[in-house]
Amino acid sequence: MILLVTKDLFFVPTLRAAADKCGVELVTALSFDSARVQGLPPEGLTACVLDLSGIPVAGLAEVVSELRGRFPQARLVAFGPHVQEQRLHAAREAGCQPVLTRGQLSSHIDRLMADWTLVP
Repeated sequence: MILLVTKDLFFVPTLRAAADKCGVELVTALSFDSARVQGLPPEGLTACVLDLSGIPVAGLAEVVSELRGRFPQARLVAFGPHVQEQRLHAAREAGCQPVLTRGQLSSHIDRLMADWTLVP
């Protein structure tokens, strides 16, 4: 199972199609602290994919720490617009790996999604 946290509802179908190709469930949430995220079991989640556009830079480390504590086995992946270098840097500093631009994610989504389905 992969968790996608984004407010960009136009981008969800792209990731859902890639997840379907890989045969993995994609759970979407508008925010990391939503009831949907809180209700997920810690086991079975292989990746948390965070859209940096919806997370303030100042709170990013806290979000990553909370998700790491809740889903210790999951990869923490972040993506955002290439022009938001401060957000991308903050995600790297907070421990997200990989950190991708939206273009990189879109261009390589099938390969990335296949990688994220593997248990780390």
